[in-house]
Amino acid sequence: MNDLVPMLLCRDAQAAIRFYVDVLGFEVMSRMDDVGRSGFASLRRGKAQIMLASPTSVPEAPRIGGRYTQAVYYFYPADVVALREEVMAAGGAPSELAVRFYGMKEFELVDPEGHVLVFGQATDEPVTPESR
Repeated sequence: MNDLVPMLLCRDAQAAIRFYVDVLGFEVMSRMDDVGRSGFASLRRGKAQIMLASPTSVPEAPRIGGRYTQAVYYFYPADVVALREEVMAAGGAPSELAVRFYGMKEFELVDPEGHVLVFGQATDEPVTPESR
């Protein structure tokens, strides 16, 4: 694995972006305000990185006491295709590989506790039609 960046699921990504920038001093590395339910951003402060998103490709997480208790954990493997094959050989049940509009080839896997793990690698392959 090259890196791991938590993706915090947000009902209102725009408000969350403002909070992380204005209150916690994060800087926006990349941002897409017109994707998902209310946008996406990748932020950094020092070596710490997070993603804030309201994706339509991930089921909306339940809220408990008005709070999300789940995040999506986004891994950056060196070879996403080989890793998916390794996971399948070990008895895991990964999703199909899909190339997303943001240039990542990804698969998802849910751990036994229900945590959503996404594994992605940058690619210039064409977008998978059903992942738009």
